[in-house]
Amino acid sequence: MTAWLKQRWGWIALVLLAAIYYPFFGKGFEGITVYSAAADCVWRGEVMLPCAPPFSYEPALAALALPFVFIPAALHKVVWYAICVASLVVTVRFAEAMGERLYPGVTRGENLVWLRSASLLLCGKQILEVLNYQAYEAPALAMLTVGMWALTVGRESAGGFWLGVGAAVRATPVIYLPYLLLKRRYLAALAFLAAFFALSLLPDLISALRGGHVGYLYDWLRQVAGPGILPGSPADLHFLSAWASPTSLGNQSLRGLVNRFATEPVLGLSPRLILFAVYGAFGFVLAALLLISPRDKAYAAIDGAILLIAMLALSPMTSRYHFVLVLPAVVLVVAAVIGDRRMRLFGGVVLAASFMLLTGTSNDLTGQRVAEFAYRYGFMTEGAIVLLVAFAAMLRIWPPPGIAANAVALPAREAAQYR
Repeated sequence: MTAWLKQRWGWIALVLLAAIYYPFFGKGFEGITVYSAAADCVWRGEVMLPCAPPFSYEPALAALALPFVFIPAALHKVVWYAICVASLVVTVRFAEAMGERLYPGVTRGENLVWLRSASLLLCGKQILEVLNYQAYEAPALAMLTVGMWALTVGRESAGGFWLGVGAAVRATPVIYLPYLLLKRRYLAALAFLAAFFALSLLPDLISALRGGHVGYLYDWLRQVAGPGILPGSPADLHFLSAWASPTSLGNQSLRGLVNRFATEPVLGLSPRLILFAVYGAFGFVLAALLLISPRDKAYAAIDGAILLIAMLALSPMTSRYHFVLVLPAVVLVVAAVIGDRRMRLFGGVVLAASFMLLTGTSNDLTGQRVAEFAYRYGFMTEGAIVLLVAFAAMLRIWPPPGIAANAVALPAREAAQYR
């Protein structure tokens, strides 16, 4: 009995903690209520926004939520909670698996305890935020993390498939498609496109078979995505106005930051030009990192984490609970600090700076005034972007030892196909 408990104490602790937190699940926002209502609209073949006004998400999410149409409403919360917790576990486990490939030994013995404890401590606030809002970012992140892991082990079709599913559900992961083309991972790109379009058009197929409305994807592109990206938001869509409001502290993306401080021309530059300049500067950094990253499958873990951070920065709307997307990036940097002495000091400083910006300046201990200051000046996005400094060091200065070891072990011909 003692041996059995020692082997499973982690899972037992997880179940107990999940049970304790359950009453707080969805205190900020009952996301599953919105998702299931949208699924019901698709099932009944009705136009989305008139039927479910709060649903600003991709139609594919409504299609994936269709099982909730047939599950009793009383069970919606507990089923969705189980899905969200399981998704977070999947994310952590696959991120750790990628860390192990980069830094062999980091998931063994005491190293695993340090890796998991530090990662969960650094990202604890973000994990609680996504649960507090019942946000679908938890399962979406699990899909993306599995896709990233599949690419690191050479499973091109599986990697592209899961990244495509994540893009259909969340939109911003479409950034992975040009990345796959840049790295000449054409099979993964084809799988990405197939999964993306199949899932994106699924609501139309379901509704059409039942004689209902078709054009959910087109409607979303025209009514939500287009106005959300470009100026001129329709006044009747309240969430679009909130995204662009200069008084809103909820939008923590680069666009939200510019909206708060460039409400009128600055030095002759219009707010739109300032936004494009900010996007251009970040895009230059992003492109530089991806271009210096070798075309080796093992580097897909680092590249994928970089793109997750880019999604937060470049999205038209990034809420606080979206920052759970930094979880795989934090796991990889913590793995570097534990598994590579060269990264210990530098990586530790980066993690400390990121933590202070993401969490340390916006919590119950710092108070409301400090938190509002942090939100106004975009500290959360800056905390995510800081992690790119660690990845730059991992790419050019101190390459992960696991990649170097694999390169030596592989025959020259086999190694060449990934470079």
